[in-house]
Amino acid sequence: MKFLYSCLLLLAVFAASQAFSSSWGKRNNTDILLSRQNERRAPLKNNYWSVNIDYPRAGTSNNYTISFINVIDNFRNTSGATPSLWSGGPGYRYAQINLRSQVSRGIDSTVEIYGKRK
Repeated sequence: MKFLYSCLLLLAVFAASQAFSSSWGKRNNTDILLSRQNERRAPLKNNYWSVNIDYPRAGTSNNYTISFINVIDNFRNTSGATPSLWSGGPGYRYAQINLRSQVSRGIDSTVEIYGKRK
């Protein structure tokens, strides 16, 4: 019985960790929303999506320091993309975030970037 309980607890922890929302940094009351970007991609059969979100976008400049990045998985059923911060982020003026979908699954994520003038 103890073994079964341990297995169920481990399975529950694993399932809870599959909610693919992530955040980096700390948001303050004085921070402003610099960017909110919704990324949606339809599923690819037997393949996956790998999407890079760049801030600031090409050809634009940024006078704010990033303090907080929040990636929200809008699927809410453990089938969303896995976010990774590849470069920059809190303390920098730029960020590159990668969203990688599961095989044969799509992407429906919202990326929010907050910052402050320095």
